[in-house]
Amino acid sequence: MGLNINTDLFNNLSVSEKETVLSILKEYKEKGISTTYNELLYSDYKEIPVDIETFLYDKNYLGSGLIDQEGRFTVFPYWVETLKKIFPDNLTTAYNTLILTGGIGLGKSFVAVLCELYQLYRMMCLKDPYLHYGLQPIDKITFSLINITLDAAKGVAWDKMQQLLQSSPWFMAHGEIKGRSEFVWCPPKGLELVIGSSNNAVIGRAVFSNFTDEVNFAAMTTDTEKIKRKQRTLITQVDARMQSRFMRGNKLPTLQIIASSKNSEQSFLESYIEMKKKNESKTTLVIDEPQWVIRNDKDSPNKFWVAVGNKFLASEVLPKNASQEMVDSYRNKGYQMLEVPEGYYENFIDNVDIALTDIAGISTIGALKYISGARLKEVKISSYKNPFTKDVIVVGTNDNIQYNEFFDLSLVSKEMMNKPLFIHLDMSKTGDKTGIAGVWIKGKKQSGEEDQSKELFYKVAFSVSVAAPKGYEISFEKNRNFIRWLKEKGFNIKGVSSDTYQSGQIQQQLKADGFRTSILSVDRLENVPGSKSKICLPYQYFRSTIYEHRMELYDKCDLLTDEIIGLEKQPDGHIDHPEGGTQGSKDQADAVCGAMYNASLHVEEFVFDNGEDLETIVDVNKNEGELVKEQMTVDLEDYLKSMGPVFGKPTDLHGNNIDDENDENDSAIVIDGALIW
Repeated sequence: MGLNINTDLFNNLSVSEKETVLSILKEYKEKGISTTYNELLYSDYKEIPVDIETFLYDKNYLGSGLIDQEGRFTVFPYWVETLKKIFPDNLTTAYNTLILTGGIGLGKSFVAVLCELYQLYRMMCLKDPYLHYGLQPIDKITFSLINITLDAAKGVAWDKMQQLLQSSPWFMAHGEIKGRSEFVWCPPKGLELVIGSSNNAVIGRAVFSNFTDEVNFAAMTTDTEKIKRKQRTLITQVDARMQSRFMRGNKLPTLQIIASSKNSEQSFLESYIEMKKKNESKTTLVIDEPQWVIRNDKDSPNKFWVAVGNKFLASEVLPKNASQEMVDSYRNKGYQMLEVPEGYYENFIDNVDIALTDIAGISTIGALKYISGARLKEVKISSYKNPFTKDVIVVGTNDNIQYNEFFDLSLVSKEMMNKPLFIHLDMSKTGDKTGIAGVWIKGKKQSGEEDQSKELFYKVAFSVSVAAPKGYEISFEKNRNFIRWLKEKGFNIKGVSSDTYQSGQIQQQLKADGFRTSILSVDRLENVPGSKSKICLPYQYFRSTIYEHRMELYDKCDLLTDEIIGLEKQPDGHIDHPEGGTQGSKDQADAVCGAMYNASLHVEEFVFDNGEDLETIVDVNKNEGELVKEQMTVDLEDYLKSMGPVFGKPTDLHGNNIDDENDENDSAIVIDGALIW
């Protein structure tokens, strides 16, 4: 083997040191290995550490805790290979920063715990860690877990760490168990395990290994930059602690682990990764992969294409049998094309943006065009027109004009008059316009595969924006008069919904008139189960009906078209126009969306099929039917209750009370919001 010797360093050595170096070189030359070098290398160790694979698989270390009830090893092969990159031998740490991001459900926190435990194990193999690293006796070598709250920090990662420690014969022989109601493994003197929620947890400590989890958790708040600064400060201070205590020359044995699932391109972790890339850091390892790369059990040879959008293009799922020509056409439009295993098809169809974030690990754009103009054009037809003769009518409290004066009844098909009609009012008094729209349930349509259930098919009946004359207000009474007039003319009105603004009075009046009323906000966000993302359900459904060709819209509707294709998805999940609506209204779009979503909530009441004749449909849905009347007499309060969380039903997070736990944990000390063992 060839060895390069730094002559300057060699000449500065003592005579005995030079003799040792020459002896080592001779052994390498003759045997390919040096016993002298190994003795020097391990002279500070009371026990020679095993390599990372042995540490994982051997039951004396973590092996027992990493086997499930069926006897399977629980660490994905991808993570084993990653750990071997980080720890290429039993003494070396190849990277000082490990960034774990990408999709959810990949075991990022689990891998971070494995890294910390291996770092802790190697530290405990030293004879005297203080002497080895040149630390002061007053220092404590710290292994920390940081999260957004103390409860979160004392959650999954800490629990898994304790399970592995307490199932390991080696750690049990080298530490001790403390606590009465909750047993906690504690390291030997001079080492400490700390969990915390802020930089206070690590101030003044010699941090050797740190895991900061969920750094993007609050990144989708309105003050993104404030969150970034807070996260950057925390990470920077931990880095500073590590370098000040453990840096020797250009060697740093510590490990800073940062993890979070994807949220937004505005999140801290995205900007942090970009900074590391610009600096071309060789000591930073970034793991940013979709689920199916890390979890090989999720992969499949059969793939479908997803067109990943940007600020100007809404992401789309291509048909399973998409041709190469179609794929190339999307790529030429500026889309990033992604092949996804077939097993995820339903997830991406349900919500492509959430699937991209949670499954593919691709950050969503801060503000994303929500509905493609090309896809909207596909559902437009020229065979009928909007009965309203103007996109915007100016009617207020100062005139005797009624909305029906702008409504051409001759443009309404007699066949459609019998269909179930749902109306939504996006209310306002002054300033913004009031949007009013009606949507018919036309029937049912097969959606996709033959074995899938049939979905409702809609037809937009009408839409209009009502603006108040300057200095006056929009008349709520005229809103009510218009709905009454539609009923008098024979429209089969099955539901009237309105948003929460000034809705109480008109809801009561319409209910007294015999209409089935409900409050529905198209802006309300819902938590996505198993994700930190939020979603606007009404607009998600609205977009699905467009993309699945389950709605018809009259071709001539310039204002409504502008409103729909101008919609953007905001970082917090809301659907709005640029700059919170200051760059355009969405009153008509809200009205059409609200009417359609309200109709979708009553799918079980109108179980007709496209194959049924008109007489059957009319008979099932006629206004005079006693069964329908009984269904329609639902009190608004009961309706709201039935919606549960959709209308803000309070939920209990069941968070543990730190003070109560401290009473039970005699081994834990609380200092500045941190728990220390």
